Amino acid sequence: MNIEFLGPLGRVTGSCTWMYDKEKDWNFLVDCGIQQGEGNSDVWNQGVEWPFEPREIKFVLLTHAHVDHCGLIPLLYKKGFQGKVICTSETAAIARVMLADAVKLCAFYDESDVAKIKWFEPRGKSLLGGALHPIDDDLYINFYRTSHIIGAVAIGVYWGDFKAGKQKKIVFSGDLGVCNEDSEHLPLLRHIMKPHEFDYAVIESTYGGKVRSTEEQTVEFRWNQIQKLCDQVVANDRGALLPSFSLGRAQDLLFDLHWILNSKPEKYSNIELVFDSPTANKLTPIILQALERTEVTGKSFKKARPLWLGKQIFRWFELDDTDPNQVDRLIDIVRMTLGEVPKFPEYAGLFGNQIAKSWASRVRVISERNQREEIPENGSQIVIASSGSCDGGAVTHWLPKVVRSERNLICLTGFSGPASVAGQLSNLQGVERSERRRLRGSIQIESANLEIPIRDISCQITTLNGYSGHADQTGLLNWLFWSFKGESRRTAPFIFIQHGNDNERKALKKAICEKNGKESLTVKLPSRQTHKYRL
Repeated sequence: MNIEFLGPLGRVTGSCTWMYDKEKDWNFLVDCGIQQGEGNSDVWNQGVEWPFEPREIKFVLLTHAHVDHCGLIPLLYKKGFQGKVICTSETAAIARVMLADAVKLCAFYDESDVAKIKWFEPRGKSLLGGALHPIDDDLYINFYRTSHIIGAVAIGVYWGDFKAGKQKKIVFSGDLGVCNEDSEHLPLLRHIMKPHEFDYAVIESTYGGKVRSTEEQTVEFRWNQIQKLCDQVVANDRGALLPSFSLGRAQDLLFDLHWILNSKPEKYSNIELVFDSPTANKLTPIILQALERTEVTGKSFKKARPLWLGKQIFRWFELDDTDPNQVDRLIDIVRMTLGEVPKFPEYAGLFGNQIAKSWASRVRVISERNQREEIPENGSQIVIASSGSCDGGAVTHWLPKVVRSERNLICLTGFSGPASVAGQLSNLQGVERSERRRLRGSIQIESANLEIPIRDISCQITTLNGYSGHADQTGLLNWLFWSFKGESRRTAPFIFIQHGNDNERKALKKAICEKNGKESLTVKLPSRQTHKYRL
């Protein structure tokens, strides 16, 4: 089997790997994503540099629904691809929404190309874990949950004659999340699954050089930040704007805000919580349906478990995840958190701790643009608006209203590139208002035809940490090195590192070699010069 790493090489976006064997008639991709503001992105995003012929690709394996992994699949179809996109049904449902949005930003394909996509989820007794799904002659795959977003998986690929002992195997991490078994701290995601042992592993390295503190990876850390934010809003009768990505981040913020507001309803009764994200609104029914999905697992297929919903949220509410009625109540709690009407109102007040019993929706969801004008500009108010980079979306309506008053607060909710609007705002953190007034220039929001002079930015700017959906170096190492029944295991003796800038990749390589010890190990950093390998 031949493998070519097409992207990202020394970058973070534009994931795409090509695997083929002409003799066996195997020819497929793992992911096909948009590059976002890196390198000569337009060249890649137009398919100019593709070394393969789209008409000859038989299928695409898709790890998850972020556009840097799936955003060029419609272009594949436009250029002649006719095969299936193999992924989880949740990834397919989310990707339909994300790609419909991408059409508005990408001139290289249109809605008709998105409509051509043939989504396919493998069928079997079990979707995740050890179950092998045949996809071609002597070619199989399996999925492992990564806890990055709902539906996200690492994908194992197996090829060759198993009976003759000639089978080889490789696993692609996709993007790895932060929820580990028994330490799940984000509200809606179940823990990362450890893969089996493979001949080769391809691992991301977005934060390959970063080690987060143990404290930062706890729910208490996030709730303390949110409580301080709510206290500021109440004490100063001020407005706070939280720019957020529509998938994952927005739902986590809504949950944490509801937890604090419901834990002290009298103290925070004056806070109005507004949620403005058209994309997130479309994702809400998909997320709720995913949280209800279960399957039978284990060697003898006797254990029934949620596919995507973790145990941690049941512990927080002191609810029993083995009682169907209490599971219904838990999902109703999430439903109300996202602004939906509960399905089982008769269970309110019956189960769990006091917060569970009295949980109430506090969010006003903006479903039409004209509703934005109905929101008063003064008073204790927290607005979550898309997008996290502030380069477009609903947040561009709120930014001009917020930045010019020193009474207001912008809370950035995660990393954005330095050239993005959020990145430029982040650079102003700690710069006093009097000093900002001496700065020349302005922040341009091209998508909204807006220009904000830096001298006019009077609001306080801060960052909420603890919401990253990407594993740090420790999490990446834990995916590669793990234990089973007390025995040390490693995912593969031959590792390819991609999906990160070169500093992050080199730092991760060093950490892998140190962790591995004296065992035989090969670690490769594919580049534009050396990206082709024979497995």
